[in-house]
Amino acid sequence: MDDTQKSQQVSGMPTDTLSALQALLERQTERVDDLRRKIRAASESMKSILDNDEKLAEVSQSAEKAAQDMKSRKKTLTESLEFREQRGKTIELKDELKELEETLNSHLISYFQQTGVKTFDTTDGDQREFKVYAKVLPKKGGGRE
Repeated sequence: MDDTQKSQQVSGMPTDTLSALQALLERQTERVDDLRRKIRAASESMKSILDNDEKLAEVSQSAEKAAQDMKSRKKTLTESLEFREQRGKTIELKDELKELEETLNSHLISYFQQTGVKTFDTTDGDQREFKVYAKVLPKKGGGRE
């Protein structure tokens, strides 16, 4: 028994139908292979066009140099006294803000507990809204108690 007959027995398809299907599969796989070869060739051609363009190479080198110059200038600026002073000032201001927000949060919780309201009036007539939330902190002492 040849492969076609074995296939026919397994699939239950007539030999003519199975042969036609196999021929169709072969044609389509050949077409797929051919299209893949054409796509590969076109991709290689596009890469070659880009690789061999002198103007693009010059512009790319200029862009690389500009990126290096920018990195160097940025490093010089971040190492300057003025920048370091501003960084220190920013850190101090952020610390102050964090402390103030923690204190304010505590007062807002107290206000909410006393009034049951999540808004308060300001002296200039505006109304400020706030959220009440709780945050669970990690256990102290490595989690063993």
